[in-house]
Amino acid sequence: MTKAFEGIRVIDFSQVLAGPFAAGQLALLGADVIKIEQPGEGDQMRAMMSNSDLADLKLSPAFLGVNTNKRGITVDLKHPEAKAIVHRLLAGADVVIENFKGGVIERLGYGYEAVRAVKPDIIYCSISGYGQKGPMAGKAAYDGAIQAASGMMSVTGTPDSGPLRVGYMSVDIPTGLTAAFAIASALFRRGHTGMGQHLDVAMLDSAMTLLNPNIARYLMTGLTTERMGNASPTNQGTGDTWATKDGHIQMTVITDAMTAKMCTAFERADLAKDPRFATTEGRVEYKAEIKPIIGEILATKTTTEWIARLGAAGVPVAPVHSIEQLMAFPQLDHRGVMMTMPAPPGMDGEIKAVGAGFHASNGEPEGRSPGPLLGQHTNEVLTEIGFDDSAIKSFHENGVI
Repeated sequence: MTKAFEGIRVIDFSQVLAGPFAAGQLALLGADVIKIEQPGEGDQMRAMMSNSDLADLKLSPAFLGVNTNKRGITVDLKHPEAKAIVHRLLAGADVVIENFKGGVIERLGYGYEAVRAVKPDIIYCSISGYGQKGPMAGKAAYDGAIQAASGMMSVTGTPDSGPLRVGYMSVDIPTGLTAAFAIASALFRRGHTGMGQHLDVAMLDSAMTLLNPNIARYLMTGLTTERMGNASPTNQGTGDTWATKDGHIQMTVITDAMTAKMCTAFERADLAKDPRFATTEGRVEYKAEIKPIIGEILATKTTTEWIARLGAAGVPVAPVHSIEQLMAFPQLDHRGVMMTMPAPPGMDGEIKAVGAGFHASNGEPEGRSPGPLLGQHTNEVLTEIGFDDSAIKSFHENGVI
């Protein structure tokens, strides 16, 4: 079946996570993504967060995870002869993605205005920490800095812990999704108008969309969000995380009906009649008393036993999985979110990576190939865009590629 972005060519100048993830999402849906890297070291993420033999191949797990289905070439963008290559690539491109510091790509000669002169209907997506305008434009930013600046860390943790960083890339990956959505909308618009456009995607802005309810609360009431640890934002004592006999579970019990079901699963009819449990007001007022009562009950059985019992009663409950436990979660067998692909050159067997977060009845997102070795497809792509063997040899000899 035809995928949504088949026939769309993306030139991906980006590195690390947000930009590569955006381009990778398009590639899962059929886009031909050509990743351009600097000869030598390439994308910073190739060497980050890796303690395996993949480091010798400059293929860290995180790099492989966000660069699925791409073809990789190396071009020294500072070399005078690079323009001959890049301009041919741009002439056949639909989308450009870049996340250089402000002003860098313009100095290299591949800013939006320069690219638009080559391809007037180009969709050009710039990803940065703080955006392309304002006093912070051009400032370097990684995920942790934006977690701090956006207010995300201020609402994460406990009253005693102080601000805490979220334990995953809670800015980079959503920024990639924001960019992918922006690109998809721009391609849809171009289909109607024939016009390209410049997309300015900021990590700060993207992080703020995740804080939408918290920010709305402040703007409309003046109230800020306190650090509540694992407690429910409703402030009810029946919404939290508790230890079981062999692990932890999370419950969000925030209505009278849910509370009654929970008490039934506990085989504690007395709690259902207890005024501390019976009403929302009681569950808020007496939360400090409620939590240890629930804790004592849950500590008597294993996580598996409680998930089965509470789930059967209709209580919103989930085990607190480690990543290892998640990989064995039976639900994943029915979702297909994990992709299996041939291992990259230099490795044996297959590798697995996370795919798209949705299914499509036609044109399903699909992982066909792992992230490329540095420069793996340089000769192949240059041949496609019209350079003969002699020209390619000359580019190699002159250090252009």
